[in-house]
Amino acid sequence: MLGRELEGRANKLVRESKERAEKAKRQAEKERILRQRQEDRQKLFEEQKRMQRLAEEAAVEAEQLKHEADLEKNNGVWWQERLMAVPLQAGLVQQMGIKRSTDKIRLPKSAGDALMSQDAPKNGAMLFELSTSAGRSLHAGVLDFSAAQGTVGVPEHLIRNLWGLTTGDGQCHGHVIVTYRKLSKGTYVRFQPRSAGFQEEVGDGVEQVLQASMFTHSTLTQGEWVQVSYAGTLHDLKVLALKPEPAVSIIETDLEAEVDPSVETEDKLRAEEELAQQRLETMQRAEEESIRRAMQDANLREQAQADRQRMQLEKEALLPPEPSGNAEQPTVSCLFRMPDGTRASRRFFQSQPAQLLFDFADARGAGGLPFGGYRLVMQFPRRVVDPAMIQSRSIAEAGLSAGQEVLLFERKSEDQTVSA
Repeated sequence: MLGRELEGRANKLVRESKERAEKAKRQAEKERILRQRQEDRQKLFEEQKRMQRLAEEAAVEAEQLKHEADLEKNNGVWWQERLMAVPLQAGLVQQMGIKRSTDKIRLPKSAGDALMSQDAPKNGAMLFELSTSAGRSLHAGVLDFSAAQGTVGVPEHLIRNLWGLTTGDGQCHGHVIVTYRKLSKGTYVRFQPRSAGFQEEVGDGVEQVLQASMFTHSTLTQGEWVQVSYAGTLHDLKVLALKPEPAVSIIETDLEAEVDPSVETEDKLRAEEELAQQRLETMQRAEEESIRRAMQDANLREQAQADRQRMQLEKEALLPPEPSGNAEQPTVSCLFRMPDGTRASRRFFQSQPAQLLFDFADARGAGGLPFGGYRLVMQFPRRVVDPAMIQSRSIAEAGLSAGQEVLLFERKSEDQTVSA
């Protein structure tokens, strides 16, 4: 008794020891997984930080390279500042009598001091790029350096291009980045009028009208909309292309100009092309549908022909042997004149079922008539054998008791006899 109790306690101790060992093992595995996850998160975080650092370094390097390229292009001159855009009164500018005032801005005195200290006039007329937070940019000349500190006076033309085309209110919206730029002299420009009325009204005088309008500008930027006045009407023209660069100076330069068809004309042509394409696609779909239906009909006809040939063979198999000419039982010799011009003849015992007449006609094609869709007609006197009425009647009972009979075919839906 005591031995069994000691053995039970020993077994319990072993079991509990194993359970504690298993629990400790599971806890250790759980802690290992947690450490591994923590290490993975830390590695991912460090990799993200490394990639971010590399991206920042690349951006700084790219900005430095761009700055060096700008310096080289600007002949060593650099100036950039973020300024609050304010409208420049058109009447005030007109009173000053300054040429090319359409795209000239007013900058603060500090900008002029910074540029003069770098001898910016050595590059000719001072020109600038204005960029908005929305990503739009335009170029301009400078009117003077009398704007309030921290602001830039912007004329109506620039306001319209930088904000007015999207907002429609013709007002300045926030700050702009103003950067000094030394622009190449333009040699070529391609315009596109908004309305077809421009070319219709101006006619052959396009070159003179454009030349007069360009004398009011200092720069042109690809994508810019300019207004051209003719006979008291303002026409919008978009700058589609420039040479040698996407932004150029047009001061004291010969500028070759071309005018594309208007946006209105292109929209009309595009609509006509789309309509023509839609019609073509409709015709193609109709043709494809016609071909599909023709193929389907052909397949159905082929299937119907195959079914008909199969049924003819089945009908042929149902026919008993033809009686001989000297048979002891009374016979009748039948000449079948089919609607398609073909003829077939066969002898039958007068005692045989009248259905055999139709089986034989069907086995020979029935002249193209649908099986079961015709009657057999005899003349002189007129007698009609209808498949729906013969039931179990014999050939003699159906009216064929003479030695010879000529059978014509008559559609069930027609009153006239169809014969060759």
